[in-house]
Amino acid sequence: MQEQDYSQVEQQYYRHRHQTSGWQSLVQVLFSGILSSADDEDGRRFLTLMGGNLARQHPLPASATLGELEDNLNQLLSHFDWGVVKIEATQQQLTLVHIAWPAAPQGQDQELWTIALIALLEGAYAEWLLAQGGQSFVPLRWQESTREGALVFRYQNGL
Repeated sequence: MQEQDYSQVEQQYYRHRHQTSGWQSLVQVLFSGILSSADDEDGRRFLTLMGGNLARQHPLPASATLGELEDNLNQLLSHFDWGVVKIEATQQQLTLVHIAWPAAPQGQDQELWTIALIALLEGAYAEWLLAQGGQSFVPLRWQESTREGALVFRYQNGL
């Protein structure tokens, strides 16, 4: 993946962000309850499944181009106040860079929040891509977090 500076995108997002009080605390309680009551892998699998369910409840319109797909994803993410995604494509893969994702509520475990949100987004992005004509045997996986805090997901055969 080509190194990008997404800080401008992140700053623009936060300038227009709507603050919804309370929802993050509720979600944090759910995330911590799920991840503490099951072993790590089971908890992540459950949250990935929930991300897929969320995507099915909030389907994307058909997208004819990657630009339309990115626009449709960002329109949907804006309803949840969940940040912005940028899509980069090569012959072998799609890279989804999720910028300005919601931070953990103040005083809560940021690492646990991040693990849970990554699992949820893996399930949602995988389902949205599948519904756009993707293949069920091609996995979408989180790969890394950038220095700026963006979450990088790859949709690529053989991951």
